Amino acid sequence: MMRDISKLPGTELKGQRPRAAHSLRYQNIAGGLASEMVDFLRSTGTRESSPPFRLVILGNHGGVVCECEVGENWEVRNLGPAARLQPSHFPATALLTDGSLLTRTFLSEPPQLAHSGI
Repeated sequence: MMRDISKLPGTELKGQRPRAAHSLRYQNIAGGLASEMVDFLRSTGTRESSPPFRLVILGNHGGVVCECEVGENWEVRNLGPAARLQPSHFPATALLTDGSLLTRTFLSEPPQLAHSGI
C-alpha cells in the first residue's frame, strides 16, 4: 500500500537529514499514510471521508504499533503507542475510522524509502 514515504504529506523532515526506516516512528508517517488511504478511497468512488480520522496500525502479530488521530492538514496526535517502524511489523493492518465511525481496513507493506542514501 505505501509509496515512497518521503514524498507523502506530513512526512517532511524540516531541516533534518533523512532517517533510515528503522529510526522512523509510525507517528512520523501516520499523516501521510492516512492521506494515501483517503486518496485511494476517493479514486474508488466510495463514500466521501473527511478528517478527523482515527488510525490504528496492527503489526503482523496482531499487536497495536500505532494509535493516533489525524486531523485537518494531516497533523497527527498520538493516542497510544507509537513504535518505531520494524520490518517484523509487516505486512501490517491499518484501520482508518472517520467521523461517521465507518472503519476501513488496509494492508500495508513495508515502506519504500527514497534512494537518497537512506
